[in-house]
Amino acid sequence: MRVLETIFIVLLFFYGTTSTFSQQRQEDTIRYFTTPTLPQNVAYVNSILIDTGGVSTAKDTLFQLLTERGDPISYYREISTEVCFDGSCRLLRVNLYWNVTGRYLGFELPPAEFLSKAEHEPFNAQEYQLLHTILADSLSPIGNFNYQNLIPESSAAESVDAVTRPTSKDVLPYVVKGAVFTTHRMWSLVYGQMQRDVENATEAALNPGFLLDMLNSDDIWDRYWALDRMHMLPDHPLQVKEKVVGFLCHSSYNLVLHTLTVLPKEWGEDSSFQHKLWLAFDCVPAALKPKVIGKLCTYEKLDRSIMLDITDRLPTMYGPVLAAALHCLRNYLPQEPEILRRVMALLNHNNPYIVKQIKNFLQEVPTID
Repeated sequence: MRVLETIFIVLLFFYGTTSTFSQQRQEDTIRYFTTPTLPQNVAYVNSILIDTGGVSTAKDTLFQLLTERGDPISYYREISTEVCFDGSCRLLRVNLYWNVTGRYLGFELPPAEFLSKAEHEPFNAQEYQLLHTILADSLSPIGNFNYQNLIPESSAAESVDAVTRPTSKDVLPYVVKGAVFTTHRMWSLVYGQMQRDVENATEAALNPGFLLDMLNSDDIWDRYWALDRMHMLPDHPLQVKEKVVGFLCHSSYNLVLHTLTVLPKEWGEDSSFQHKLWLAFDCVPAALKPKVIGKLCTYEKLDRSIMLDITDRLPTMYGPVLAAALHCLRNYLPQEPEILRRVMALLNHNNPYIVKQIKNFLQEVPTID
């Protein structure tokens, strides 16, 4: 009965007034949501018993929202907890939601419930929106504060009422004014053990199609999440490989670097993938071009046409890129005398820098009969 009731509540939430995740009110219910990765076509709700790490309530339930096929699409947990150590603050009652990849999705208050500040003054609309923005920031400096850091040291030693106690000025820029404990508590719940429980539950259901959906997400968090979990699958369809290689031409330097770092080595056993990676050489940031060449040269059987193309492009290379290319070609000289012939031809190049680098290279390579 509990599961059926929960399904009804969830379906009412997702389809009752709007088809998108946005701030809305229905029967005095307050909700704020970001955009989910997947359409929220909820068919089932799975209850997962999790360890909260608490003393009074060691176990709780994480609700996993599923499609008709049984694929997870989001999660939520019903929170009821103190935010002040002496119990003088209003009890925090809220449902926290996570995207399928573990990033913050939103929060929802029970009907007629509200969040409050000092002296139990209710939040206004701007303060709810500010809280939502803070919770959406996984890198918020509030994560660097523990409970004792939230109040000035001079006040911490005094017996000050939890509702009116002063707030440390260091934390003020990162919280809702007058609601430091509520802000800190909710952020800690979003990015604490519960987030890891969500990620673990999604990883258990990971499949190639689901991974591709995450890679296709517009949210950078989802893309990194998927890239970091490619190794969990034994095989990857062509669509996944093409999507991942496509990231190498992305405008984000960090995404390109991360993609190069996590590329599965076994993909390089396929010459067609090697060619896709080599084609990306021209669009990656200049500082990462040596890494592309380095990645190619970790493959035991590099396609001969790529070796020769690297050789022919040596005169267009510079510094670290040229060094990486020469280091790569050295591995194949014993089997490919044609590479050595083309390299030696560069001794007559009109660029003194190229000639010098080639001379140094030839002095270091073993003689080939």
